[in-house]
Amino acid sequence: MKKIISILIVMMLSLSIMACGGSTGRADDALVGKYISVTGTSLGVTLSGSDMEGFNLDLKSKGKATIDIDGETMDGKWVNDDKTITLTIDKTDIVGELGEDTITFKDFLKEEVGVSLDITFAKEGTDAAKPENFLPEEEKALLGDWVGDTVTDAMDDDASEEVSPSALTATLNSDHSSVISFDGTEIATPQWSYISETVLFEGDVADGASLYGEYKDDQFIITYTGNDFYYNFTMESAAK
Repeated sequence: MKKIISILIVMMLSLSIMACGGSTGRADDALVGKYISVTGTSLGVTLSGSDMEGFNLDLKSKGKATIDIDGETMDGKWVNDDKTITLTIDKTDIVGELGEDTITFKDFLKEEVGVSLDITFAKEGTDAAKPENFLPEEEKALLGDWVGDTVTDAMDDDASEEVSPSALTATLNSDHSSVISFDGTEIATPQWSYISETVLFEGDVADGASLYGEYKDDQFIITYTGNDFYYNFTMESAAK
């Protein structure tokens, strides 16, 4: 999904010859700084945390600006009023809404390529740039340390005589990194994501095993499977 959004942004900027721009106005020094993308929505999918890395906006003094998209840079100019900022890239004006250390562009691509993109940048080093501020509520609920409370096998029968429920522990962080341990040994440090009640863990698991999660009705279940085992751990917040 991140690659799709990156491609769409480049497409929009490459089509800038179709539009005309060149806004005039002031460029307040208070807005000068590097802004990092913290959340974006397109094609019905909301991205945040590590999914938004690589999209940066640098507002320089005297109204100069640079957009960096996964290492590809484009120079332009910027002006602002009390509520909005206007970026001009190759004669294309892109208007964003100013917040407290944030800039939000809505319908970023709608007119150019028929696909809507909302993207929010936050000023680097400010509280607004903290990734947890922009996570969906379901993802916020998953943050923190978890420990197994009950465990069942593939037939959904109690498996606590085979393995201790508390053998599986997990820590999910706001930047979508995580640490999964089993029986006191770290087995994976995957990136996690939440889509439609499913918690995906992307990354290698020790001994070729697999991890899969589900979060529904405030219940978090992690399925841990290998060649000769299959366990469903119902997790409980370690903060309880």
